[in-house]
Amino acid sequence: MLTRRALMRCAAALPLSLIVAGVGASPTRVQLEFHSAFLMNLHHFLYNLGVHPELVEKISWTATPSADEMTALRKAVAHYRDNYAKRSPLFDDQMASIKTALSVADTRREAGGLALPPQLAATLDSVAPMYAHCIWAQQDASNQQWIAEAKRLDARYGVEVQEGIARYLQAPFPLTPIRIDVVVDTGTRQGGYTDTQTVIPSGRPDYQGLASLEMVYHEISHIASTDKLESAIEARLKATQRKPDSDLWHGVQFYTVGTVVKNAYKRDGIAYEPYADKGGLFKGYWSPLLPPIEREWRPYMNGKQTFDQAVARMVDQLPAG
Repeated sequence: MLTRRALMRCAAALPLSLIVAGVGASPTRVQLEFHSAFLMNLHHFLYNLGVHPELVEKISWTATPSADEMTALRKAVAHYRDNYAKRSPLFDDQMASIKTALSVADTRREAGGLALPPQLAATLDSVAPMYAHCIWAQQDASNQQWIAEAKRLDARYGVEVQEGIARYLQAPFPLTPIRIDVVVDTGTRQGGYTDTQTVIPSGRPDYQGLASLEMVYHEISHIASTDKLESAIEARLKATQRKPDSDLWHGVQFYTVGTVVKNAYKRDGIAYEPYADKGGLFKGYWSPLLPPIEREWRPYMNGKQTFDQAVARMVDQLPAG
């Protein structure tokens, strides 16, 4: 659920094919392409261990690695710790290019020949056999189970959820397919992250079950759906001489997607607590955001005022200066 500010740096480079459908009663269905890819998972497995090296001794292996394999793993973790652990998977250009290079066939197990730093490719290849033999089947099963549930929920509720998000945010989803890479853990505190493709964790309990649908649509709405909202909020912040880069847009995004998913489930008699509510996102640093959202954005969603009125009134309730 990392934010999409990184898209600002690459917006000009987006291909012409990334055109978005118009907002309407019957939007073109967004195409979700789920992947449980070996190399993408291996990369995030090592990144997570590079960020949290203490986890090496706590891994639940399905087959016990040899002493030589553990030596190779520790060397690989050290490489990630020294070179990548302090880099953001979303905001760092090199990490973004690594992700792009690893967006290959799900079954590919050789990193050589890809557009990767040579030492990184060698590191991945050095532990790939051990990863394949000792834990990949378990991690792939976790991913596949998550994907199956997300697809099931999307087939049942996705049309309604997509239409609702597009209507309230007044911006549609891309017409081109969206690649969603499912990994056990992204190695980030926030979990999922998105630039023009999404990486999402199957191993986090707060992303599982009914929450999988919300988190898929939360993540893919980072690609283009919040553009109008962000621009409107930023313009009002500037006009009222408030601090820029407010998190208000992200709070509204969480509120909107969570509410739409909650309402979709409710029609089938399913009680659902949105991610932000369950995780207490509005009880800490974001606590000042919830009152204006509930006072102004919720009435907008209920047809009581316009998009522009809701944005202006929310921003005007933020601290000045």
